[in-house]
Amino acid sequence: MSTTPPSGSTLGPTGIAFGLGMSLVGLVLGYMIGTSRNTGPSASELDAQIDRAVDDKLAKGEPKGTVVNNTGGDLRRLSDKEKEELLAKKKASGQKPAPAPLDSPFLTPAILATFDDEKVASDYRAAVALMAAGNARKARPLLDTLHNGATGKAYKEQVGVLLADAKISVGEVDDGRRVLAAWKSEYPKSAHMAAAVVTDGKASMKDGKRVGSGKSEIGAPQRRAYEEAIALFDTAAAKWPGDPALEVALLNKAALLGELGRLEEAEAAAISLVSTFPNATQAPRALFNVGKQAFDAEDFPRAERLYSRLVQDFPKDRLSQSASSNLSALKILGKPAPELELDEWVGQDLGTMSSMKGKPVLLVFWATWCPHCRKAMPAVEADMWQKYKDAGLQVIAVTKNARGQTTDTVREYLAENGYTVPVAIDPGATSRNYGVSGIPAAALVDKNGNVVFRNHPSQVTDALIKKYL
Repeated sequence: MSTTPPSGSTLGPTGIAFGLGMSLVGLVLGYMIGTSRNTGPSASELDAQIDRAVDDKLAKGEPKGTVVNNTGGDLRRLSDKEKEELLAKKKASGQKPAPAPLDSPFLTPAILATFDDEKVASDYRAAVALMAAGNARKARPLLDTLHNGATGKAYKEQVGVLLADAKISVGEVDDGRRVLAAWKSEYPKSAHMAAAVVTDGKASMKDGKRVGSGKSEIGAPQRRAYEEAIALFDTAAAKWPGDPALEVALLNKAALLGELGRLEEAEAAAISLVSTFPNATQAPRALFNVGKQAFDAEDFPRAERLYSRLVQDFPKDRLSQSASSNLSALKILGKPAPELELDEWVGQDLGTMSSMKGKPVLLVFWATWCPHCRKAMPAVEADMWQKYKDAGLQVIAVTKNARGQTTDTVREYLAENGYTVPVAIDPGATSRNYGVSGIPAAALVDKNGNVVFRNHPSQVTDALIKKYL
């Protein structure tokens, strides 16, 4: 649409926008002045006036919403789909992968010199960085494209082994194995053979995870796959000591050994990773994984060693905080239960921990605002309190009023859900004394008044409760 003033000249979008702006400013100023004298239009009347001004300036008998710009194209509102696409492009452009390690065997000057196309070289560097960061899912499409165009290129050697690794890492195990087999045949003396053997081990590990999915115990097929993976990781370590690929090998070996219950060997693998590759991004993860496996298996001295090493060697890592919390829990295990320090009881006053000696006491730390706590509470009520109270188990739900929670909202929550488990309002001291830094959490005190369990409520099983009844 064009808007023609008396002079006969045609206004572009800038002129139209300026005219509209001045009209709207006049309307708003008039409204403000009129309002101060109590004679101005109401909000609805102002809206109507603005609509009429827009119509007068833009409509002129033509469809609303179209304006002729200097390029001859129609200016219009973007559709929701177009907005989403633009936002996605903007988001993607701002997300750059972290740089790959400078000492990466896949980024040597000799390898980078084989690229004669800067776009291809850039995609390769990005793929290597993504794989180094553990983001195989995002690296795989890049590597697929690079591999498809690598025929006759020197960099096909590096792209091939990386693609096999990426495919196996995202669960495309059969495809990854086919790529890896072809790669081994073509490059039997490759300098990246350590990475290839480790990738083979990861494929066996994935096989084990698949056959064991949904099963509570490790069966023979899963055990065989795990043993095969561990053997391949050991082969890589023996033939290529110090190769960066061993970081992943030792991480996975430690995790698999822990899952198999071989905690002493798992601890040794985790410590080997930390000692051999102290700057490895996965080193804290290895310590934490095996520490948790030891914790869950009630091998508390081993768990304490691993968590302490994590906190000492990697104090700034995000897992260090979780390890510190678990160390706090470990400190009270096997020791007399800290006394309850409470503001009040909701319902019956059960007294002190000392007065409850002679029966096991299960403390569950929770809050009404905590989504994971709300998910856990039905089991606390039905599977712990109702099921075992007549057998002698005392359950206490300990909560701290914070984030808008009050004792009244606690009462309302209990009533709405029909919960009858006794509730204690904690000013914070009881939670601290039991080493609780995250909720939900649970602590079990035996008949003698000693803490025998401190973990997540989901770990409170029938077998555990019956053991101390």
